[in-house]
Amino acid sequence: MIPRTGYIAYARYALDAGSPDTLASSGRHGVSSCLSAGQLIVKFGLMTQIQMPRPWAANSELHAYHNAIAQAEAAEGAGFRYFWITEQHFFAEIGHSACPDMLLSAISQRTSRIRVGFSVVLMTVNNPYSIAERVATLDLLSNGRVEFGMGRGSTPYMVDAFGVGRPEERERAQEATEAVMQMFREDRFSGYKGTHFDLPPRQVLPRPLQRPHPPLWAAASNLGSYERAGRQGLGVIGVTRNSVSETRDAIRSYREAIRSTEPKEFLGAYANEQVAGFALAFCHEDDRTGRDMACAAARWYNGDNDAELNSVRFATAGGVEGVVSKFRNRTNDELIEDGMAIGGNPDTICRVVDKWAEAGLDQMIFVLQAGRTTHDQVMRSIELIGRQVIPRFESKTAVAAE
Repeated sequence: MIPRTGYIAYARYALDAGSPDTLASSGRHGVSSCLSAGQLIVKFGLMTQIQMPRPWAANSELHAYHNAIAQAEAAEGAGFRYFWITEQHFFAEIGHSACPDMLLSAISQRTSRIRVGFSVVLMTVNNPYSIAERVATLDLLSNGRVEFGMGRGSTPYMVDAFGVGRPEERERAQEATEAVMQMFREDRFSGYKGTHFDLPPRQVLPRPLQRPHPPLWAAASNLGSYERAGRQGLGVIGVTRNSVSETRDAIRSYREAIRSTEPKEFLGAYANEQVAGFALAFCHEDDRTGRDMACAAARWYNGDNDAELNSVRFATAGGVEGVVSKFRNRTNDELIEDGMAIGGNPDTICRVVDKWAEAGLDQMIFVLQAGRTTHDQVMRSIELIGRQVIPRFESKTAVAAE
């Protein structure tokens, strides 16, 4: 069971619980080709949103979902500690993961150690009762391995269809979050009344195994969101379309905020002081191949594609053109150097991850299943990362950059 209060106690839990700490010393991974001693401890995660660029075959979605399960299984075997799924709606080609709780439930039955994470649940479009019930159900099915990320949605195109207007998104998400936290905190939910929700008292069942709730996270597609997440006591999941140099100060602001805020101000019962970031990635024995594959996926994912709905993406980041231009204005090698894509051979990947770790990152989340990267390529990349990258970072003891 996780500690109920205090970010120091939770930090110890987060380093140890549900994670294969002995992998590096077990001999199972072999000898890494990565860099010198002195690297910081970094936990590794894998993320998917079920990307499916056209053209499609009759069973493309069937294969995509079963491939995701196979990738999660392989990730656990390779030493990844987390498997994250985003909630996406209506985005053909870009994200077919509309029901992450169902896919994570399937993954939980094929794995035993890897933590299963929502990255994130859209608090704007889901009923608070349903959110609490689904998170708790997955926590029971996974034997207490859930990570609960919360967000509002990156574009009006998704939330408008549920009758939620852009002006009310933030307040609606805040109310839903408060109600769900109250449901976790109270054995018998006493009810909640706000501007957008009027929820009567009920006994909300089932109860999560991790009491009073799983670790809490917030999405941070914008650098200003880091400090806000810190004040709320949440772990933060950033995105590497913001470079290492751009993100460093935001991570510092996050640390200062979460450590200076009174615990009574946190959304949950304890602080989850962790900084994660997701990066489009690819690992290959040949450095040039790995670099180019990672950057091709990063460019596709970040809007340089002909998907039908591409034009309505990235509303919270200023629109697709602004995001695309950041990538078009850099060569592949510049994207790698800036930490905006992570690709190459294991040595190159270690160097880039080390940059992020020195900036204060605790968890590096790789998005391997993206763009036109095939399932077989994803599986080979997982295996190589597990054998020659992860052990180097999980076997060192060092203090993260302040």
